[in-house]
Amino acid sequence: MIPTAQELKDKVTADLAAGKKAFHDAMAKAQSQIDLATAELNKLRGDLKTQSSEVQAKTMAHIDEVTKRLDVSRKEQQAKIEARLKELHTDIESINAELKHATAEGKVAAEAKAKVARQEYDAARSALTASLDAELAEGKARIGVVLDAAAAKKVAAKAAVQAKIADLHTKYEAAEKKLHALKQASETAFGELHHGARAAIAEVKTAVQHARADITAAS
Repeated sequence: MIPTAQELKDKVTADLAAGKKAFHDAMAKAQSQIDLATAELNKLRGDLKTQSSEVQAKTMAHIDEVTKRLDVSRKEQQAKIEARLKELHTDIESINAELKHATAEGKVAAEAKAKVARQEYDAARSALTASLDAELAEGKARIGVVLDAAAAKKVAAKAAVQAKIADLHTKYEAAEKKLHALKQASETAFGELHHGARAAIAEVKTAVQHARADITAAS
């Protein structure tokens, strides 16, 4: 038996709903891991301000461990969002092709599907930019730890350290601009700008590591 337009609409709607639930469940799990790691980092960074140099070294080692865990969780979260965006993009293209050849009755069903898929696409895109926003905010917190370390070890005035700190600020500002551009991007430009924003945030993290190494060497 050939399915009716309503039956086809119900099936696609059910498929979209199932995909939405699976995606939201995955996001909730990933965000829970990110929130736990972030809360732990905030506490450890607060503790640094009142600790002796010896205790600070141990705390920094703990911070590094939690930081790695956070980065892994965020990377997994963003990979899931990217996969969801690709899935929805494929769905939207398929529905658009269907619309070109649909009967009057079929067109109503296809337009309803397109609306749901578009809403889900926009929600996934917002989730991705929010994740990148949080990742950049974490980068700013790491820069704060670097600046505190330079001040505490009285090496902030040294030329090599000053150069690294200036590079940190430059890279952070560049990442901010790219993330802002991503939020304003058209659907066509989103993919390319997304990769640029991710690369810029990665450069901030790398710059933090280099600055920390220089501060340790200069102290």
